[in-house]
Amino acid sequence: KKPRHVNSLRRRLAADDLVMGLRFQRCLYLLQLAATATATARCEDAGSLLQLLPDASGVLRDSALLEHPLENFTETNTSTPDELDETGAQSNGTWVSHLTRTWLDWVTAGVRAQEAISEPSTFASIQLAMQEHLPTDLKWMTVTLGSLIAIALAWAAWQTIFFHEDGKDAKGGVEGMSEIQLMFNIVKSVVGEGMLSLPAGIAGGTGLLAGSLMTVFFAALMGYTFSLMGRVCHVTGERSHKDCCAKVADPWLAQSMAVVLFVKTIFTCLAFAIVISESFARILRFCGVQGIMATSQAALLLMTFFVLIPLCMQKQLRILSYTSMIGCLGQVWVVFTMQIRYMDGSYIPGGQFYSTLRTQDQPNFTAGVIYWKTTVASFVLLGSLSTAFIAHYNAPKFYSQLQDASPEKFRKVVIGAFSFAMVIYLWIMAVGYLTFGTAAEGLILNNYSEKDMLMTTARFAISFAVVFAFPLGFTGLRDSMMSTFELGQEHFRSVTFGLLSVIICGACSFHDLGLANSLGGAVLGAMITLIFPAVLLFYAGRQSDSDSSEFGNFEPTWAAAAVALAGVVLLVFGSIIVLMKKFFPEALHLPQ
Repeated sequence: KKPRHVNSLRRRLAADDLVMGLRFQRCLYLLQLAATATATARCEDAGSLLQLLPDASGVLRDSALLEHPLENFTETNTSTPDELDETGAQSNGTWVSHLTRTWLDWVTAGVRAQEAISEPSTFASIQLAMQEHLPTDLKWMTVTLGSLIAIALAWAAWQTIFFHEDGKDAKGGVEGMSEIQLMFNIVKSVVGEGMLSLPAGIAGGTGLLAGSLMTVFFAALMGYTFSLMGRVCHVTGERSHKDCCAKVADPWLAQSMAVVLFVKTIFTCLAFAIVISESFARILRFCGVQGIMATSQAALLLMTFFVLIPLCMQKQLRILSYTSMIGCLGQVWVVFTMQIRYMDGSYIPGGQFYSTLRTQDQPNFTAGVIYWKTTVASFVLLGSLSTAFIAHYNAPKFYSQLQDASPEKFRKVVIGAFSFAMVIYLWIMAVGYLTFGTAAEGLILNNYSEKDMLMTTARFAISFAVVFAFPLGFTGLRDSMMSTFELGQEHFRSVTFGLLSVIICGACSFHDLGLANSLGGAVLGAMITLIFPAVLLFYAGRQSDSDSSEFGNFEPTWAAAAVALAGVVLLVFGSIIVLMKKFFPEALHLPQ
């Protein structure tokens, strides 16, 4: 048996090796950035470069090379500007020998500094070193997420092309949707332009992996309550929140649900219309249109007459599934272009577009890449995720227009759709944050250079994606209004034109819905996604009808109580976050 001090010494040596290995990798990354920046801007002083590099701790802070990181390059780098390629690297090999020599010197200094440490490495020091990750460490994560999206799209295309079925009649005498068509409609209802704000939620002070776990939690919770609405429709035989509730509970509760859905979808459609007007006005100006035709009002009117009215007049969600597919592809294209720019290094110091960025948009990794950290600013990300999966106002209609609808079939489609949306969110959070760090803006596309034509196509794509999301939100608005005021299908056209007129006039008059929209989204969103499904589950489970066995004994009691409690917590919590962001942003470490 070996003496105890031998095992203790072995553990200390292993800990020292781990710390040294992590710092060794950090040295290489810093050196790569310094070499690239020197080739394109030899006249920059060392201080301006160091502001862009991760915080060098431990051995790097004590190294003399850190004080003059460009010294070995500027003395011998005599290449002319035309000897540089478009990425900023030198085309000749004169810098290779200096790169190798400087690397060896840096390693030697690091080893000496490590040997000079009198204190042995502790668990705290190991944990500190493990927190100092590099932006390139998680390339595997972004590639994996992108590959999952590619596989899902390839499978959907295969199913659509080779297993396409003609639309069968669903409930209500309309042609039903296939599972693939329903999946795209759900994804398009869930994923909107709000995904562009998620990287800023990570940059605000939440570890990337911690934020990813939050996203998985909300996707699972919201997906469960969404599928729950299909099961309630199956048990009651109804096709709306109001009718389902009226069959199992009091009429006043059913009417309250209809009113809440009506108010929430008004704000949703107004927000969509404002985004459409602003984005397409910018597109028109980009294309050279000037004068009154380039205003947001003119852009919105043009899109309304030529795109929105034809789409909003459709009763069958099966037809809207094709535009939903286009919208989903547009959103995937946005994240794919961000992935390309993250992989090719166009926005790192010395990259193709780095010099075209504003100072506040330049990548900032002064604290490294954080994995698990949480701060008070993490509440902002939680608030965003709590409303990121809202599409429940259309859940009964989605179920009623599914071909051969059954709870099992609907549940399978919902799992696929919410998983797809979750991966999109994880992908854009990772790519946006790993490209710009703490400099990520609330609208991540604003970080990218206006001279980057690839990202210009992404701006076009997200604009069209929002256009194709509007008819699905409008469907929820129209159905909730007809349900609230008990209007028959003979009023379909008049209600459609009346509501569109109100929405368009409101969007032409307001450019920001402000606090009312944010607070309404937090309060009404929690009611629609969690509280209403829990209430319907509770009442439907109490029915003496044999069909109520769909829920068993556990769900109508404990599961319903847990979901309702989560809804109340999110309602209160979301409202507090909205008010703090408006009146006390400094408490959340937000810019005022």
